[in-house]
Amino acid sequence: MRLFHVFLSALCWAALGQASQRAIIFEMVYYYYAYQIEVAAFPESDRYIAYECSPATGTVCTFNEFLKTTAAEGKSLSVIPAGDTTSPPIEDADKTFSAMKWGHKYRINQVWKDGDDLNHVALSARVTNRIQEAREVRTIDKNLLSSAKEALEAVQAKRWEDNFVHLEQEFQKRYEGVSLYDTETTVDGSKIKVIDWVKTAAVQASKSSSKSKVLLKRYQDWIKGSNGKQYRDHLAIAQNIASLRNVLDAEPSCRA
Repeated sequence: MRLFHVFLSALCWAALGQASQRAIIFEMVYYYYAYQIEVAAFPESDRYIAYECSPATGTVCTFNEFLKTTAAEGKSLSVIPAGDTTSPPIEDADKTFSAMKWGHKYRINQVWKDGDDLNHVALSARVTNRIQEAREVRTIDKNLLSSAKEALEAVQAKRWEDNFVHLEQEFQKRYEGVSLYDTETTVDGSKIKVIDWVKTAAVQASKSSSKSKVLLKRYQDWIKGSNGKQYRDHLAIAQNIASLRNVLDAEPSCRA
């Protein structure tokens, strides 16, 4: 069995899970497709994902029913017709479900049975490993697996959007008018986006009398301090998500 390292940091320890505002609906779609994969592979007595979800018809809960089971508001949340489906869209899911009132929080112990002691990173790892276990038990519908992968990719992308916007706002409080640039890098075999400090400094140097190397050191010192803590935390989460994507792209025996 091949293992992909996931850093189970102290981030997000809580009974309620909350991703970034841009990412959380995609995260819920990911959990939902994982739920469907588990339902297809295991009997009800051996299920962990949204284990209390009971469909009004058929054998699989709709996305609305899934949210009512797992969201913090529970059955009192306000759903919309777009969620009455077993195939929730991934592209532009944030726009599709923007009218849904559900607080953007979920109960970890409802997403995962007996998950009270899990943080959101550990939860995502458990769910991903459950998909892998299902793949070992039987051949999984390729559309379900593809949708799960696509949703997890969207989670990573939307988290970066949130991280970038927040960081640039904080950065410009100190360095007014300086635009940040990003780039893609590989960390432990996982591709993630990071701030391109070299380009950021070079572009700003071309607009001013300052030297690029001087600006680069100044910016890097800023991000290494307390101002960059949230950025670093979210980079760790992004690396974890990228690792989980690697797991799903590998053979079924691989685990996070």
